[in-house]
Amino acid sequence: MGLTSTAAIGNEGLFRERVTAPLPQLAWFAAGVTGAFLVPFVFTSLLDLQHDLYYLVYFGFALAFLYSYARWNSLDVGELFRRNLLWSLGLGGLAAAFVVTNVLSRDSTPHPSGPYFGFEILWRGAAYGAVDALLLSVFPCLVAYAFVGGHLNGALRKCGYGLLALFLVAVITGVYHLGYEQFRDDGIAGPEIGNTVITVPMLLTLNPAGSILAHSSMHVAAEVHSHETDLFLPPQQGDDHAE
Repeated sequence: MGLTSTAAIGNEGLFRERVTAPLPQLAWFAAGVTGAFLVPFVFTSLLDLQHDLYYLVYFGFALAFLYSYARWNSLDVGELFRRNLLWSLGLGGLAAAFVVTNVLSRDSTPHPSGPYFGFEILWRGAAYGAVDALLLSVFPCLVAYAFVGGHLNGALRKCGYGLLALFLVAVITGVYHLGYEQFRDDGIAGPEIGNTVITVPMLLTLNPAGSILAHSSMHVAAEVHSHETDLFLPPQQGDDHAE
């Protein structure tokens, strides 16, 4: 069964009740975009919080916001992760291979050692990647899906969902990264390209697992290979940042 079929991308059952009107969905998206910018801007650009503590703040905001969105929309989270799981993981593996290869093509940098390095792999790598995927890929795709009525019958509705989802992903990805000083200096082209690839599993299957796999794989690879990266693990660490 092809990915463009009704069964592959999902029709019914993600929302336990009727889908809300488009305007509330856009209001939720605007709130998410605002928070996605303010959290890194305030806690890294203004307060310069140590990165592990910053991630705690960011995780708290993102997970609380996404929980509220899911509750307000009566989202069936179990069904979201069950449907098309193998398709999502397969596409996620391909996306992970692409973004990890990109990470490994960059220069390597020193990283911590011992138990703290293990903690960083889990915290700054796997957990950070998972939360980023939920906020920057899964959330905008769900908004687009709800915006078109919570079903994808017909080619026109599928195309509308896909185009809107990609636009929303680009917006929240760009605004979020502009909250970090390094991207206001260097631009957001890299994150936009990378997160578009990472979003493909969620976009085509409406299952977050593949996008979470890809984003977490990228962050873990960056933590191991390029701990002081200026691209893959904001906020930037190392001597350049300290200056």
